[in-house]
Amino acid sequence: METVIYILIGLHGVMVLNIVLNRASFTLRRRARSSNALPSVSVLVPARDEEHNLPRLLASFKQQDHPEAEMIVYDDQSSDGTWHILENADDERIRCIRGQELPDGWVGKTNGCYQLSLQASGQVFLFIDADTEFQHPSALRHMCERFAARPPSTILTGMTLLEGGGRSIVSMVGAIIVSCIPWWMGRYVPASAMSGVNGQCWMITKADYRQHEPHQYARGEVLEDIRIGRYLHQQGLIPLLDDVTNDLTVHMYGSFPEAWAGFRKNTADILGRSTATSLLGLTFYVFMFIAAPFIYPPLVVSLLFMKFASDRVTRQPLRVTLLAPVSLLLVVGLGVDSIWTRSRGRIQWKGRFIRSSA
Repeated sequence: METVIYILIGLHGVMVLNIVLNRASFTLRRRARSSNALPSVSVLVPARDEEHNLPRLLASFKQQDHPEAEMIVYDDQSSDGTWHILENADDERIRCIRGQELPDGWVGKTNGCYQLSLQASGQVFLFIDADTEFQHPSALRHMCERFAARPPSTILTGMTLLEGGGRSIVSMVGAIIVSCIPWWMGRYVPASAMSGVNGQCWMITKADYRQHEPHQYARGEVLEDIRIGRYLHQQGLIPLLDDVTNDLTVHMYGSFPEAWAGFRKNTADILGRSTATSLLGLTFYVFMFIAAPFIYPPLVVSLLFMKFASDRVTRQPLRVTLLAPVSLLLVVGLGVDSIWTRSRGRIQWKGRFIRSSA
């Protein structure tokens, strides 16, 4: 038992140190600006049944002061008023594509992003979700300035401000991103398994995208953003995390049930690509975050610190932080639900059954 306690203390210590170093690196990166001319940018948005989100996103894009920006939205066979909203966008910088049947072997989002890339003219591609919103008129310009100032052989991905329902689950996204990935190492992250991108917001040059075609690589993946980040790392393009909580908001889900259904589709893949590896991943999670304080009670301090620090990075309300034990337990239930649903081939999102990677 003593050995187990030492292992837990060591692992918790590494994660706490990682959060501290990540927070410091985010502060430095927020200050980065390039004196070079701004690159032209294509904001690329895949959308399926997003009539409740698109008006907010389109209105915020219309206010952007970036001098060379376009937005292209791919309507992936929506059954609601998405296409009508896009047709009436009333901004020459906004274009829309009406999607066709989903090709075999592709997931809807990866196909949408790939089709968007074929139409984009900017020097830089910014992929965002339809539930995002630019917070102020200079948001896109600021993001492009930081992108232009990044080190060579890197791309940027964004830590966004997360809003909406189901925060007890949603806040765990930021906790995992901030505590488990050593973003502070910058382009010196040694292994692709320690990398990834946030599919809600990431930027890459058009030239790098054309060379590596990341959405073709991840075309059948439910968890496409992690696969893309690791793939690009293997190709020598290292993802850097940029704190864009002052620039970009994501209104993820309207309620707790929506959040649960949304995370059910990819939690199993986060834990592992097969049922066996997913169960192993869930067991490790329980060992680290549920059993740890029972095995060695002082570890409750590190657990609460990790949740408190990550919630401050993602600017979650204090009431969400106080519900940390509930959030930690909900992940267990969500993991079991997702693994079971995936094993039965019943993962579904927006009216489509999603092919599992298991």
